[in-house]
Amino acid sequence: MDKKGRTLSGVLMVLLLAILLVASIISASMLIPANDVARENSKASENSPVITETESGEWELERVDFIHYVKPENPGSGSKPTSCYKLMGVKWNTLPVNYIINPNNTQGLSESFVTSTISTSAETWDSATSSEILNDAYTVNYTAQYGIQNFQNAIDFGDYPNDGVIAVTSVWYTRVGKQIVEFDMRFNTRFDWGDASVNSSVMDLENIAVHELGHGVGLADIYSTACGYVTMYGYSTEGETSKRTLEQPDITGLQRMYGA
Repeated sequence: MDKKGRTLSGVLMVLLLAILLVASIISASMLIPANDVARENSKASENSPVITETESGEWELERVDFIHYVKPENPGSGSKPTSCYKLMGVKWNTLPVNYIINPNNTQGLSESFVTSTISTSAETWDSATSSEILNDAYTVNYTAQYGIQNFQNAIDFGDYPNDGVIAVTSVWYTRVGKQIVEFDMRFNTRFDWGDASVNSSVMDLENIAVHELGHGVGLADIYSTACGYVTMYGYSTEGETSKRTLEQPDITGLQRMYGA
């Protein structure tokens, strides 16, 4: 090979090494998206934690749905807990949290009743800690809708296709940092809603709202009958108002996350 050929060969070798170096750097810095098999295996059953993806196919947020059921005739004793509260393991890092109320309903409840009741329910949690968790200044929006992940905390009324489900709260949070980024809440219109202190045949809105907002701030359900007196007990009935106020286990769990 003459001098010219050896020079060309050397240039090509340098270019090849440069290309390989750049490729290795790019590969090392890329977040590899989950493959289709992993996605399929990750799919959880309904009402269980599920994983959503970003537009680029990366797993970013997790969602958990808390389903509030009518108390069965024989709920079972459940496992005996060491304490009558359960933390989700995630919380809000930036406070206070704004929320949106859609007061539209088929029950004939006025906007003022719905908004004041939910606001009072939010203050029940705030009054038990020095932190201002839920913003006193809420927004009313008749187009807000439960279940849409848009970083807006929407509360509405709507049909949930199960006669035994009183309400549902969905919470989205980050895998990294375990930070809540959104909660949505729906009151099932298959029930008659109102003020059970006036009409004991209805599902008390404040009673259920306080419980559901407990999920919104980071508390899970408790199902042991030994803890049936706490606000985060997972069953309710028409006429019940005991969840309007917090019990000590509820307060202890809240203060473990946000301080006394």
